Amino acid sequence: MNVVTRGIKNAVRSPLKSGAIVLMFAISIALILSMLVARGSVLAKIEEVKATAGTAITIQPAGVMGNMGGGDPLTTTQIASITSTPNVSSIISTLTDQLGTDDTNLTSSLELGSFGQRQQRFETPDTTATPTDSEATARPAPTPRTSVTGTTDVNSIATDGGDLTISSGETIDGTSGDAVALVGSDLAAKNSLAIGSTFTAYGETITVKGIYTTGNAFQDSGIIMPITTLQTLTDQAGAVSSVTATINSSDNVAAAVTALETSLGDNADITSQAESAATSVESLQGIAGLTTTGVIAAAGAGALIIVLSMFLVVRERRREIGVIKAIGGSNRKVITQFIVEGLTITVIGAVIGLVLGVLVSGPMTTSLVTSSASSSSTSEAAGGPGGRGMGGPGGAFNQGAAQLDTNLTQVTASLTPQIFTLAVGITLLIALLGSAIPAWLTARIRPAEVLRTE
Repeated sequence: MNVVTRGIKNAVRSPLKSGAIVLMFAISIALILSMLVARGSVLAKIEEVKATAGTAITIQPAGVMGNMGGGDPLTTTQIASITSTPNVSSIISTLTDQLGTDDTNLTSSLELGSFGQRQQRFETPDTTATPTDSEATARPAPTPRTSVTGTTDVNSIATDGGDLTISSGETIDGTSGDAVALVGSDLAAKNSLAIGSTFTAYGETITVKGIYTTGNAFQDSGIIMPITTLQTLTDQAGAVSSVTATINSSDNVAAAVTALETSLGDNADITSQAESAATSVESLQGIAGLTTTGVIAAAGAGALIIVLSMFLVVRERRREIGVIKAIGGSNRKVITQFIVEGLTITVIGAVIGLVLGVLVSGPMTTSLVTSSASSSSTSEAAGGPGGRGMGGPGGAFNQGAAQLDTNLTQVTASLTPQIFTLAVGITLLIALLGSAIPAWLTARIRPAEVLRTE
């Protein structure tokens, strides 16, 4: 019987003892693989979060909130400065206005309650004459106005509750200058508008290209146009009331905010989700750190199991080793036999452990992420100022804020070839370490000393 065959048989000649060693080693390998899978999945999610969440910066004229406040619109020069800011990958420009009864033939679909009446109770005074008491008393009640939004990206107009959906017709190109519009479903129903219908706004004829719904009564009573069209109709060439800038990574948001504050100065108010994004990433980074520690601990435990097990095996079989050497067995053959025995136990445990690791890696990752998401649930990002109105900073900002918490719970365990190869590599390293120890011990055994003591 050659040394390889003898080593394999020795590995299984004590099933109970070998089985216990294999089981403990398999658990260690399973932990190594599952932790590696969790770590790889979380690191991939971190990069995704950095690229997609918390990357929105909202720039508005200083002193403006929603459709109210003072300040002058952002200019073409300021928009160019924002666009050229380092790490800004794209921008969405928005201009808002309101259509009064003199500006359009449409009837607003909004009914003013006491709150709405108070918000719109101020009428432009007639400076040519002083009204008498009777005239002041007879002043007509305020009428609701129709909100109109010009934007370079129609998809950015959304509420906190969901996205804008085209219920009929087609969307419009926000970068064009065509006299076209999307009309909210409530406003369209109020004025019997359909696809291809026309209405007047600011003295021009506008064609309805689509009807949209958002589930928000205020937005569904509004109009969306290409921003250039609204700028032309309102004689505000180049004017912008809000810009949402998307940064290429949340790591660069703080630097971009600083650059924008420097270039725009006191003429603009800048808000971002940098802190909220950092909180979400910190939670994921904590999981990654925990899994790295788990990999190191599991690898150390696996190596210790093999080393101690083989150390005990060598001690138990010192007499056998001494006899083999005494009858002419070389150190090389004895060492090879124990290396094969150690490798056999390691390989069996590794195969079982890798299979077990594949099975538990998904639940392990989910459990780690769920625990982290629960502990950071209070870090949900708030929307920007004026976000609910048609003229707020826009859906891009609010959608990004809502996505921060979602990112924490959407980490999907993924066993990539690289991760599996790394797990196998760690296993082989443990196997070599576990085999080197008995080889060193058997080489030190002297037949004469063993036979004399035995």
